[in-house]
Amino acid sequence: MEVSNIIKILDDVAVDPSSTTEADKRSLLQTCSRLVSALEPIDKNFMELLFAPLRPICLRIAIDIRLFDACTPGLDVTLKELSSVTKCEALLIKRIMRMLISMNIFSEVEQDVFRPTQAAALYKYESPIAQIIIYTTMNLIQLVKLPDYFAERGYQSPTNSIDCPFQYAIGTTLHSFDWVATNPIAQHSFNVSMTVRTQRSVDSKWFEVYPIERLIKEEPVQDVFLVDVGGGIGHQTTDFKKHHPGVRGRLIVQDIASVIESIENLPAGIEAMAADFFKPQPVRGAKVYFLAHVLHDWPDKEAKAILRHVHDAMEPRSVVLLSETIMPERGASFVAAGMDLTMMAAYASLERTEEQFREILDEVGLRLVEVWSEQKSEKSDASMLGQSILEARLK
Repeated sequence: MEVSNIIKILDDVAVDPSSTTEADKRSLLQTCSRLVSALEPIDKNFMELLFAPLRPICLRIAIDIRLFDACTPGLDVTLKELSSVTKCEALLIKRIMRMLISMNIFSEVEQDVFRPTQAAALYKYESPIAQIIIYTTMNLIQLVKLPDYFAERGYQSPTNSIDCPFQYAIGTTLHSFDWVATNPIAQHSFNVSMTVRTQRSVDSKWFEVYPIERLIKEEPVQDVFLVDVGGGIGHQTTDFKKHHPGVRGRLIVQDIASVIESIENLPAGIEAMAADFFKPQPVRGAKVYFLAHVLHDWPDKEAKAILRHVHDAMEPRSVVLLSETIMPERGASFVAAGMDLTMMAAYASLERTEEQFREILDEVGLRLVEVWSEQKSEKSDASMLGQSILEARLK
């Protein structure tokens, strides 16, 4: 095929991407990524790699000084105006702005005059994306320290969540979650980040991936339909209730007392309950025990302890649903690989393969019945992390 024809086809897709199926879009993105890597000079790829960490760091600094809050998308703003509003030295802003321009967050209209693109609005200080950047950059230190950690401790995956790269880098004996609780900025950004996971392109709605309707219709009705184990402030259950207002049976959100006390309000029909998933499960015989991104925070020992308590509370008709990213045996995406290494550094945990999930479930007396992925659900869009729902029942 002539190169000119390939270029024309790609241009057509770029002009009207809505005419392309989601599966074809993913294939095109993967192919184009490989093409860019193949065509770009090796030295350019190398330089991009070296300076890539500066992108989130510059974003973080711009967020901290409220640079994006000082702008209106599409309207020009001068360097002098930005310096005045942010109380930041003009030269420093100019240096940060160079990186933001290279990321297409701003365009340079003329010398020291900038125009924010639509993307700039995503990074206003209180926006969810800005809070994710804040939390992510706080975690960079533990990743930077990984070479030193392995050189000193030996080259094997950490398994102790209170003696792993996080503690090594920060200089603390606290678990990562406990340390975050001592830092209000980190705690706020962490809470927002977890809530954002349910939004489009980060995570799909779990009840769209898994065919929950069959459990809703099942007779006889159990007293408790859903226990959201480690459910935070209840965003997952709230979303479920919104889409299934007629569900029969109680809906319960569980988390540690400090998190439950922070919940400002829950919709009618949803209960909040203080519960530690490392202790016996207080709700017995629920229809569904739902754990969203809980196990990937914990090494195998702790993950199995959590599952044992759920197992002990189940009845024969109970179901365990795990919302997780399943690491493929081969062909993992950059995002999935990055998440796995981040979990390793922060918690000595991991993103598990289907077989690894099967093994820990089996060891606590549960059997993996089926894995439901976004592809199986025929969703029109798939999340960046490739969300799956693992269905498990008593052996």
